[in-house]
Amino acid sequence: MTNMVACTACGLDKTESIVHRGSYILRCAACGETIVATSFMAMLDSDHQCSAFIDPGPGKHPSPEMLVARGPLRQIATAISAAASDGTLIRLISEVRD
Repeated sequence: MTNMVACTACGLDKTESIVHRGSYILRCAACGETIVATSFMAMLDSDHQCSAFIDPGPGKHPSPEMLVARGPLRQIATAISAAASDGTLIRLISEVRD
């Protein structure tokens, strides 16, 4: 969930993490192009703190009422999977611990 990959379509190196059905996707925050994808199951064994929101679209910030879950990924994965199971895109936003 970091910005380490540049988009081949537009060159921007800012990515967004998305869950769609059973896939974990990094997409470009500018143009929405998929950069890389893997199974969401590959991400589940993590204590990484994040917030999951219904995705408002590339580069747009989700509103608080779009919150699905917040906490360690392994603890909120079931809520994320349930919300994404019908095709709804879920945006994962990393939460930095102090």
